[in-house]
Amino acid sequence: MGLSVVRRGTVRSWALVVAVAVVAVLAPQVPRWLPGSAASVSPDLLRAGVLGSGSQAHQGLVEINGSLKLPELPRARDLTSLLTGTTRVRTWYESPSRWRFDVVSAVGERDVYGTPDGELTWDYGANLLTRVVGTPPVRLPRAGDLLPPDLARRVLSAAEDDPVSALPARRVAGREVPGLRLTPSDPATTIGHMDMWVDPGIGLPVAVEVSARGVDRPVLVSRFLELSATPPGADVLTPKQSRGSGLSIMAAPDVDEWLGALGRGRSPARLAGRELREADVSGVRGVGVYGTGLSAFVALPVPRDIGAGAAEAVVNAGGTREELPRGEALHLSIAPLSVVVVRSEFARRWYLLAGLTTTDVLLEAAGELALLSRTRR
Repeated sequence: MGLSVVRRGTVRSWALVVAVAVVAVLAPQVPRWLPGSAASVSPDLLRAGVLGSGSQAHQGLVEINGSLKLPELPRARDLTSLLTGTTRVRTWYESPSRWRFDVVSAVGERDVYGTPDGELTWDYGANLLTRVVGTPPVRLPRAGDLLPPDLARRVLSAAEDDPVSALPARRVAGREVPGLRLTPSDPATTIGHMDMWVDPGIGLPVAVEVSARGVDRPVLVSRFLELSATPPGADVLTPKQSRGSGLSIMAAPDVDEWLGALGRGRSPARLAGRELREADVSGVRGVGVYGTGLSAFVALPVPRDIGAGAAEAVVNAGGTREELPRGEALHLSIAPLSVVVVRSEFARRWYLLAGLTTTDVLLEAAGELALLSRTRR
């Protein structure tokens, strides 16, 4: 069996990917669903049901449609495909520590298993089983993150104080279910609203649409095509390795070291009027999360070669260059995502900023970062 581990030499090709991945939210086209006639249910009760649905077992088939106009991301073909096209995912969910999802494409099938001992990935095309030893602190978004239950819980948790309103019922996966709309109250976020339809009997979201502010179509649509609220069998939650297959092992400490090479220094206490909410995120030195709710953004200091590479990627994707008092910023908006690369002439440093927030907010933060002295870092 072949053995492989993540190596630090891959850092330079992941520059822009890391910035996007920390805050990525996906995108799609809205299908024409038939309206349903389910009885009206309080949207506040639906929200409470969704937030408490983490223990609800289920299995089914999900379709994810993405229409986010991402630039070509280095070494991230799977992520780009997920955000810009149609992906079908078969899912089995027993509990937060025991689940499985399969992504089937024209070029093969990839299965991801969650177990109490960690994660495993089975790649049919490569005939390879990959085991993650420990818990990876940060990873790229994947299809499992965009399944309706996971996506809905994550966004509602981030926007717990924002208002919700009722939506007409829809027919999804053979059932008529009521809906709710979350409308962010923070004008700085680029999310216009998030709509979801929920089975009120079990609190499980069966369809989710995320819409960017000022964009007619949703930027994300994820819905069940088939759904059963029954626990999956133990046999489907256990990977079956075939004869002659390879084994790849990725150790979580190696991933820590790899990501830690990106961040350097300490995060400022405030940026763009927003307090530092979390520093050294997931053990990556210098990564700061600023603000709360859906308008929060991430700031990451990076080495010069990585910053220059990210700046080139932004320019090639149609980004805009803006002069700062002591440096320059290159910014790109891919609704609802905003990305800014900062070069500080004063401290001779580079930074990446990204979030579901307006470019104006990130440019304000960029101007402040450009004025930070090197001794402070």
